Amino acid sequence: MAFILLVILLSTDRWAQKDVNPALFSRELMRNSSSFLKDEEVNGDPQILLMKAHAATSSIGSATVIIAVLEKTGTLKIASVGDCGLKVIRKGQVMFSIPPQEHYFDCPYQISSEAAGQTYQDALVCSVNLMDGDMIVSGSDGLFDNIFDQEIISIISESSGVDEAAKALAELARKHSVDVTFDSPYSMEARSRGFDVPWWKKVLGAKLIGGKMDDITVVVAQVKTVAVPEDEGGDIEEQKGNEQSIAISVSSAEQNEE
Repeated sequence: MAFILLVILLSTDRWAQKDVNPALFSRELMRNSSSFLKDEEVNGDPQILLMKAHAATSSIGSATVIIAVLEKTGTLKIASVGDCGLKVIRKGQVMFSIPPQEHYFDCPYQISSEAAGQTYQDALVCSVNLMDGDMIVSGSDGLFDNIFDQEIISIISESSGVDEAAKALAELARKHSVDVTFDSPYSMEARSRGFDVPWWKKVLGAKLIGGKMDDITVVVAQVKTVAVPEDEGGDIEEQKGNEQSIAISVSSAEQNEE
């Protein structure tokens, strides 16, 4: 394994009403994920990693989660529960994207401390072969509900690196989330699911628009080839093709909505 990418979205409202700090569950789940990363049973499988991390988490709460593990062969393995997202951008186009998991609109699957919640068995599991230069953009629904793919592509192309890109994406998502005049991906999806303004407002030409205020987590990574030794005492050789060794430049940014 060369790299692990972890993104969590908290389910805050329901737990806050029960006087539970919703951050504790997700933080412990991520600590456990990091702890089990090199576990022999995990063996680079993000779904098994999620299973072990969830079983070891004792805090009360719930969260959506996405775990992605990049192998040295260039294969990105993904396990996702809920509506966090991950997109791979190659040469100015989105060439891979994972869909959200929902019970119904705006009610995503969640890993939970409760027996009624989802488990690793409910995870959407997939993989994608990456190439040198590919950009990975992952984040909570607060990102993808408020930014269109073309905006992501534009920011990636205009940014000097992953750090600048992550911060710019988080800031634009925050800006859109509080803009009541912005016809966001969230409002467009809501209308397509049958949600809209009352009929009398429709008569006046109004429609359901605006961003979605939410916690926003963004992780941006770029794939880069690296030189590796042929053996401990040998020369340095750059690996090609399927034997390519992979390095990742990573940055993350967050915006919290009160």
